[in-house]
Amino acid sequence: MNTIGIDCNLDRARIKKLLTIGLFASILTGIGDFILGYADSTAGGSTLAASVMAGAANLADWQMIAGGLLGFFGIFLEGLAFFAIYRLMADAAPRYAHLYRAGIFGYIWLAPVGCHMNVGVLNLAYKHLLQADAALAEKAAGLLFYGLFVPIYLLLIVFWLPMMIVQFLAFSRDLTPYPKKAKWFCIPIGAIPSLVLSAIFGINTALGSAIGTMFLSFGNAFMFGGLLATLPDEKRFEAFEKSISENTRRRLARR
Repeated sequence: MNTIGIDCNLDRARIKKLLTIGLFASILTGIGDFILGYADSTAGGSTLAASVMAGAANLADWQMIAGGLLGFFGIFLEGLAFFAIYRLMADAAPRYAHLYRAGIFGYIWLAPVGCHMNVGVLNLAYKHLLQADAALAEKAAGLLFYGLFVPIYLLLIVFWLPMMIVQFLAFSRDLTPYPKKAKWFCIPIGAIPSLVLSAIFGINTALGSAIGTMFLSFGNAFMFGGLLATLPDEKRFEAFEKSISENTRRRLARR
């Protein structure tokens, strides 16, 4: 299997470093999300696209630029940190690891610019068009939303969803050094509190909107933080590597 520069041994120190980077990146992205989402929503027009950008008029230009840039750097670092999870499953479940790695490449390719920074760009364009001509702004919102926003998000889901599935399977089937219960340290579970809090505060309020915008950052922070806090010790890593070697020898012997 092509390990793309990652040693074939399970390097606990390297995995710990990547998980730490991932936690930091999730917090950085969360700050960007909060800044980008912190605005009361107004009547956004008659279309879905205009409704999605309903808070743009109440966002300051610096919010859209700063929020977009923070998320751009944070999400890119998150993508690199996912290699910690890839490495955990690579020896025992190479097929899962291949699929997970493909998802990482898709995430790094699409998420920082196509699925985060473009939120700031689209809102910035919509806000200034709205000030000039409301009808033109609504038309442009539809073209931008359906022409750029939706296709990129759908493509990201194609890469991201298999990552989440194989990660859950790898942990639940003892294909990593972690205990099975670590399968619950995943992004979808971690995103739930953000969505609940957003609903409690109100999705049309500045605070509710900002917290709701952070839902994936909540999920990433929960995953990286949980895996970092429960990282098995060196003995467990060594025992896991030994069991993989023994299983490999048995398979070869049967051939």
